[in-house]
Amino acid sequence: MPDKTLETILVVDDLPDNRNLLARILKSEGYQVLTAESGMEAIRITQETFPDLILLDVSMPVMDGIEACERLKKDERTREIPVIFISALDEIDKKVKAFDAGSVDYIVKPFDIEEIQARLSTHLSILRLRRQLQATNRQLADRLEELTHSQQLLQERERKLDAFVNAMPNISFVCDQDGRYLEILANETSLLSASVDEMKGRLIEELSPPEEAKLMMEAVHRAVETGETQVIEYKVPVVAGGERWFEGRIALMEKDDAGHSKVVFIATEISERVRLYQEVQQLAIHDSLTGCYNRRHFLTLAGQELEHAIRYKRPLSLLMLDIDHFKNFNDQYGHPIGDHILCALVNLCEKQLRHADILGRYGGEEFVMLMPETMVQAALQVAERLRLKIARMKTDTPVGKLSLTVSIGVTGFDMECAQPPTMEALIESSDQALYAAKSAGRNCVRVSNLIISKQSA
Repeated sequence: MPDKTLETILVVDDLPDNRNLLARILKSEGYQVLTAESGMEAIRITQETFPDLILLDVSMPVMDGIEACERLKKDERTREIPVIFISALDEIDKKVKAFDAGSVDYIVKPFDIEEIQARLSTHLSILRLRRQLQATNRQLADRLEELTHSQQLLQERERKLDAFVNAMPNISFVCDQDGRYLEILANETSLLSASVDEMKGRLIEELSPPEEAKLMMEAVHRAVETGETQVIEYKVPVVAGGERWFEGRIALMEKDDAGHSKVVFIATEISERVRLYQEVQQLAIHDSLTGCYNRRHFLTLAGQELEHAIRYKRPLSLLMLDIDHFKNFNDQYGHPIGDHILCALVNLCEKQLRHADILGRYGGEEFVMLMPETMVQAALQVAERLRLKIARMKTDTPVGKLSLTVSIGVTGFDMECAQPPTMEALIESSDQALYAAKSAGRNCVRVSNLIISKQSA
């Protein structure tokens, strides 16, 4: 039986040598390793043991890795387990299919051990944060369920208020239908917007930021009108300093024949839950090394921009950039220096691009830039300017100042295109232009001629 104290990785490959090599590497890093030689066996083991992460070979007989991944993602019990594909195939369409199947990453053979270790560490960190967030949400849901049950048992107003104070960890208010604070019961007065004496008798809109006050008052009015408990999340300044996130539950307390109403407003601090959620979101969409968008999120944003460009007949261009002879930096100076260079390159690119442009890391030293509202000729000028600035850049590193050059492929389309391209076609086109730049001697820019306009079609 797997040791539940260790993180478990399932290695799936039909070649025994590959399985054994990866298993030895991962065990030496402190992981518990399970192996499978086929897609069907991988599904069976996953459903029985639920590993923390799966390293899955793409090309296997009978059932390949793509189909196995799709089946795992359709099963509610296994869909959240991250899958990293490992393959000797480096074609764009294979990578796109892998990400469409639900993988979180794609590593090309022959792989670099440090790269595998770094990517495993990143995705396992995301998994731990997601589980922590889920655990926090479950705890909060349990506490709220207990509170709701207590509310159903209360019969008198004073008993209700006493129960709220005892049950809730933070703050309880009683307000009228205008949002005026009538009662304030707080175990932690440092989480109030002002002192109890300053708040009593004043309106929500007097003590809260305008947008937050509007949100709270809308919830108060809905609770009075419908009699249903309202749940909101909001952020307000507190006596302790700074701003804190709260979840507010507002329920109708009483309503007389004259239409005068009171609600109970229970506020629970959720700042830590919000922080964890935001951290998970950042890890999910950004490259952990350079800070620019990762490939998956770039493709999502780029797809949205492409749809917009096609719908409104607007131009759009795509640049694919690759560092020339980047392997030499890693081989001569080590991977930390290579990482330093990647970060310096991204920093320069971000300063040169517009706010509307989208920058993403597509591969190890390969980056993509989507430029909305930009004709190909203008994108070519941007690419050439960027190439020159990078060639002139001197990057400070622990081993001294280093220089680098890049090759750039440019493609795009405008309203004159005979047929609007797909994102896959644009990426393939820019990739071919990049290949042409490398074939021309590197440190240059080339434009793809694969997108044919109506005028020349």
